[in-house]
Amino acid sequence: MSLNHFTKGQPQTGQNTGYTAGISVNYKLVKEISLQLEVNALQQGGSMIRFKDDTRLDLPESFETKNVKNSSYKLNSIEIPLLLNYTFKIKPLWKPSVYAGGSYAYTYNVNESYQKTGNLLPGEDIIATVSDSQNATNLFNASRFNLIVGANLKLPLTSRFLLLIDMRYLNGLSSARDKYSYMEKVGFGTNIRTNSFLTKLGIIMPLSTLK
Repeated sequence: MSLNHFTKGQPQTGQNTGYTAGISVNYKLVKEISLQLEVNALQQGGSMIRFKDDTRLDLPESFETKNVKNSSYKLNSIEIPLLLNYTFKIKPLWKPSVYAGGSYAYTYNVNESYQKTGNLLPGEDIIATVSDSQNATNLFNASRFNLIVGANLKLPLTSRFLLLIDMRYLNGLSSARDKYSYMEKVGFGTNIRTNSFLTKLGIIMPLSTLK
């Protein structure tokens, strides 16, 4: 599971949830230090509230020209993390680790679920709200980089398998959306990044068990 939040470059940003799943390979460098490569399916994103008022451009007031839109964006990505992992030896069968590294994420699809609220009949004070979803891939950058810090715990599950409990924080290093303005005002935009807290459960099978 991922808990996501857009950065506060604009005041009207918030959080949403997503998912993560993947595979990883761990290569031991020295006694307690290893290198970990992963390939993950990852949902990042967050929420944004946008205030639209095109009457300032001398357009007539209508539901489409003047409204408030509350959107939740889910950035569906393929993520490739490379991590340096340090494992502690507390008990023979307990293997807690801490790690740090970075990842590259390629966003192939963005889904926007939104609620749009405005005056249905100007001058009559009839407020309406419309809910819908749409593809918003063109609004976001395809490539992003993240900084990762985290920890995990490996517990014996069977004679061949270990249970993995993993928690990590992804800090967006590059922009997910460029020059975003919550008022749709040219010249007032900010580059928005997405940060995530991830929790994962997994199964570990040492390659030595395949021999």
